[in-house]
Parts: sequence; C-alpha cells; structure tokens
Amino acid sequence: MSEQIDANLERAIEETRAFVTARPAPDLTGSVMRRIEELGLPAALPVAPSALRRLAERLWAPRRVELQWRPGYALIGAAAIILVIALLPYRWRTPPTATPPSLAAVSNADLRLYAQFRLEAADAMDVRLAGSFTNWQPSYALHQASPGVWTITVPLSAGVHDYVFVVDGQRWIADPYAPHVDDGFGGVNSRISLVPPDAPRL
Repeated sequence: MSEQIDANLERAIEETRAFVTARPAPDLTGSVMRRIEELGLPAALPVAPSALRRLAERLWAPRRVELQWRPGYALIGAAAIILVIALLPYRWRTPPTATPPSLAAVSNADLRLYAQFRLEAADAMDVRLAGSFTNWQPSYALHQASPGVWTITVPLSAGVHDYVFVVDGQRWIADPYAPHVDDGFGGVNSRISLVPPDAPRL
C-alpha cells in the first residue's frame, strides 16, 4: 500500500515539474521600463551620502596651506617677552638677603651661650656648680675630665653671672682663673661676663 502511495506521489511531482518547465515565467522588464518612462521617473535614484561620510571627506581632502613669515611678528614677540620680565615683582627675581624674622626677633635674654667651667681639685670626691643662674643652689654636677680635673659646660644667657664651686658639699671655692667679687658675707665669688657674638666691640 505504501509503495503505491510513494509511486503516486512521485508521479505527481514529475507532472508538476513538467508543467512548470513547459511554461516559463514571463519577462516583465520591458513593460516595467515602459511604465517608468510614461510616469517620467528616473531609472535610478542617487543615494545621498551620510553626514559622517561628508565630514570624513572634508577632513581627509588634501588642501594647500601656506605659511608666511614676517619680521614684524618676531619684533612683537620679543617686545612682549621683555615686557613680561620687566613687570615681574622684584622679590621673585632676587633672593631674599635680609635676616629671617625668626632670627632677628631673638633678644639677648633669649640667646643661650655655652660656658665651660673648670676646677682642679685632686682631693675632691664631688664638685658642683652654684651661682646667680641657679639661685645659688649647687645644681650642676661636674665630672672628671682627667684625674683631679673637674669640668662642665652650661648654657647661660648673655650678661654677667656670679658663681662658685661647692666641693664635697662643704667647701665653697671661687674659681682661681676668674675675676673675684665680694659675696657680701666676707667671702668671694667668681664672675663671668658673656657677650653675644654680634655685640659691638669697645
């Protein structure tokens, strides 16, 4: 049964193919062209280029560019440079030479000078320094730089200072290498005068 259906189907296909082949499709080109001529339409409409394409063509199209040099331009440029340099503030072109305010404002009372004190005391076990700058308290302890030689360096303000060495907590000894002044109690103190380095010499 199926074989008969397949044979009938193949026969129908062959008959349809023979029918289509025997009757070719009509050529409508002539009639379409005649109709176009009757209506007055152009055979093909031109395609307008896009805006992006027009821009690209303008950018890439070669153009001739000419540069002209005039000596007057050079003179104007040189004059402008000279004018700018002349109008710059003076402090921008000259390094400051004045003393910085932080250093100029330091007074003699705030200035610290280092003074070295020295005493030869071979039999001493402890040597301390007292003076007007410690309210006469033996605050600074000297150390032995060598056997029997005691020394210390103390920062002091500029001016006149009286002092004395206190040996072993009992003996108050004036500096034999410094000027002596009366202490008001029948003894003597030593005196040191510290002058700032920039003070005028008399």
